[in-house]
Amino acid sequence: MKRLCIFVTYDHENIVDDYIGYLLQQLRKVVDGLAVVCNYEYIAKGIDKIRPYADKVYYRNNTGFDAGAYKDAICSYLGWDEINKYEELLLVNDSFYGPFYPVEDWVCAMENTDADYWGMIRCPKGKFEDGYTYGAHLQSYFFAFRKSVLESPCFRAFWEQLEYPASLYQAVIDFEIGCNRWLESHGMKGMALTDLCQMDTVFQENEIPYLRYSMELIRDGKVPIIKRRSLYFQNKGFANALEALKYIEDRKLYDVGFIKKHLARISRLPENQDMMDLEKLSHFCRMHPQVYLYGAGVYGQNLASFFKYMGWHHAGFLVTDPSMQTVSCTAFCEARLEAEDGIIIAVEDRDIAREILQIVEERCDEAQILYPHSFP
Repeated sequence: MKRLCIFVTYDHENIVDDYIGYLLQQLRKVVDGLAVVCNYEYIAKGIDKIRPYADKVYYRNNTGFDAGAYKDAICSYLGWDEINKYEELLLVNDSFYGPFYPVEDWVCAMENTDADYWGMIRCPKGKFEDGYTYGAHLQSYFFAFRKSVLESPCFRAFWEQLEYPASLYQAVIDFEIGCNRWLESHGMKGMALTDLCQMDTVFQENEIPYLRYSMELIRDGKVPIIKRRSLYFQNKGFANALEALKYIEDRKLYDVGFIKKHLARISRLPENQDMMDLEKLSHFCRMHPQVYLYGAGVYGQNLASFFKYMGWHHAGFLVTDPSMQTVSCTAFCEARLEAEDGIIIAVEDRDIAREILQIVEERCDEAQILYPHSFP
């Protein structure tokens, strides 16, 4: 099958990381054409990760996010005459690491289905906080469209009518969910890679599977990727994602150094407000003989899981009121702290974190305290 891939990347520092180079190298095994769209004006570092594999490289601003980049590539940069030379179009972005399994295997498996379009995972139906409801749909970080779709006037109409999303939320509604709805309404059949596997895990309404079930998807569903967001401390499924990371590492399915190097770099950027600088975190733990985690909620327990994964020790959870917690904690006012001890504010809510910071500063020096970017 003759395939074209449009790959979209965006980075605050205009850097193309090693994991992207590996992904493009693997995709090149199954595609005849590869166009890379950089949602920034130039590549500051890492052009060597793209040049060996891309036939075309385009640069633009981040208008419309990945949806806007796909629209420009399809409708303008390449054009419909070029698109229609292929039997399958892959739309892929840089929001995941992988692949962990041979790309030929899972692409060939989907080639042997009767799907008109396909993706990795089918997200179950749900409702957003503003009341917007959506049906089960394929997620758009890896979208594949067959000739039946490419030749259909409805596909061209979708892209030409699509307005550039003004927010990531709007991109999900208008592009990801909207494309699924549009194709379904025109009689097109969508399938997920996970439809081919027997998984015991049942996805519930309002769940985003890649955030909660990384381990099950990779081990049981043979999904060849892990989403970057699953490895952020605020993700409720973070411990599960760490299990998956260890599974990948133990079985040598992928060089997890790509993942660690990338996360370490982006974690120090002020634009990533909810991430903790991983290099600072490592240094902080080396400098203090005892490290306490102030906060025992999702963020705090995920940080504890990360400590375990890294082989680090923490002295326990500190909280303002232990009676409100479901895990063993010590009230901060009762904690016996030494001048060499360190305290990490492990709370996601910025206002609560600022309150905690004020409390901790009454007893501890600045050098004893570590917090995410967004909390000072």
